[in-house]
Amino acid sequence: MTSGELTDWQTSALRTVLGHVYDKSPFYRRRLAGANLDIENLADLAEIPYTTKDDLREALHDMLSGTVADAQFYFETTGTTGRPTPCPRAAIDFDLNVLPLAHALDRIVRKHFTDGGERPVLAVVAPNDVHAACLSLSFAAKQLGIAKLDLFPITPTLGFARFFEVLVELRVNMILCSPGLLMALAEMSSTYGVEVPDDLSVKVLLTTGEMCSDGMRELLAGTWNAEVYNFMYGSQEAGCPAVTRADGTVAAIEPTYLLEVLDLETETTLGFEGYGELCLTTLVPGLKPLIRYRTGDLVEIAPDPSGHRTVKVLGRVKDMTEIGGRKRSAAEIDNVVLADPELIYGYEIEVHSEGGEDRVLVRVKAKEGADHEELKALVADRLTTAFGVPAEVRSHPLLDLKSATGGWVSWKTARIKDLRIQEADDIEVRSAADLARAVEQAI
Repeated sequence: MTSGELTDWQTSALRTVLGHVYDKSPFYRRRLAGANLDIENLADLAEIPYTTKDDLREALHDMLSGTVADAQFYFETTGTTGRPTPCPRAAIDFDLNVLPLAHALDRIVRKHFTDGGERPVLAVVAPNDVHAACLSLSFAAKQLGIAKLDLFPITPTLGFARFFEVLVELRVNMILCSPGLLMALAEMSSTYGVEVPDDLSVKVLLTTGEMCSDGMRELLAGTWNAEVYNFMYGSQEAGCPAVTRADGTVAAIEPTYLLEVLDLETETTLGFEGYGELCLTTLVPGLKPLIRYRTGDLVEIAPDPSGHRTVKVLGRVKDMTEIGGRKRSAAEIDNVVLADPELIYGYEIEVHSEGGEDRVLVRVKAKEGADHEELKALVADRLTTAFGVPAEVRSHPLLDLKSATGGWVSWKTARIKDLRIQEADDIEVRSAADLARAVEQAI
């Protein structure tokens, strides 16, 4: 497709999906009443009202363009950030999400597993009850003819001991998992008689479920001795609007999504490129299309030399933290603290204020054999240089388990305590603590 052909396709598809939701979704019939749905060019999208996460929680099944009985599969959000919302997918929704996953997986398999040699065995380490990832990857793997298994250790039917046994016995060489849990698995493996990476056959890590910064990707690669891909960006409610390419960049799936960027201050659109909050519009007339859905995620979208748009996910807008008079993104903080993949497993941060001046205290978990004094000096210097604030770094043998699992809920909840403000007792804090307790009990 030329860029002009893609724009024509998107404009036509947008008109179709706007008519579809207006006719079939009770929520959108109300929300779009009075709006001009006869879109002539994509710039007209700016006149259409937003959809928010609160809308999804309040509307629930009224958001659907049909009934649950029209679905091929039923999923829902986890409820870790608020009331769970229904995310049923009709066949067209499910198939058009699986297809880009299969393309992305195929490129990686072709890169790392040659004909006649070692064949891929993919373990998906994610919850699979009313959750889309495991089933979607099953269909993608089936299309490619590769072996795939679900392997979530935080269940009474598996547990961590059997989890590590399966990795060894089956010679699993590809793992899809969240970054934080991958680091926790590497750290705890020796407890179960397995050394990461020496006793395993893992060649490829596919991350999803939370932000994977450049620093975290390097940390994972060094820890697991594997190539790391930020495999897919998406959510239960919105599907999968961006997937990895074999070169490690993440590309937007533009035939089925419009990815707008919203200015962080004015909350108005910057168009389809730039730095700000990601706003999605689904171009598939399925069971739950979303129109100008504010994801709450901080992104940078830019064209590459081939004309495709690349997507960098930098954390959530809500997770930005003001340090030294400027708001810092989750990715920015992550990249500063994760100074050397040979030295560090993970970290937690406290932000203090003394006399109106910020200072940070960082607790780091050092890798075995690391020079603790070298690590502390390195991280402190990087923090002060980057953020212009005094930094103290302490080495801790154990970090709160929330730093490993809490990222499924919120990167900030997992890793940062802002002592300048009173910590809210909100659902994200409770959900992160519940997850950490579940992991601790399973261990």
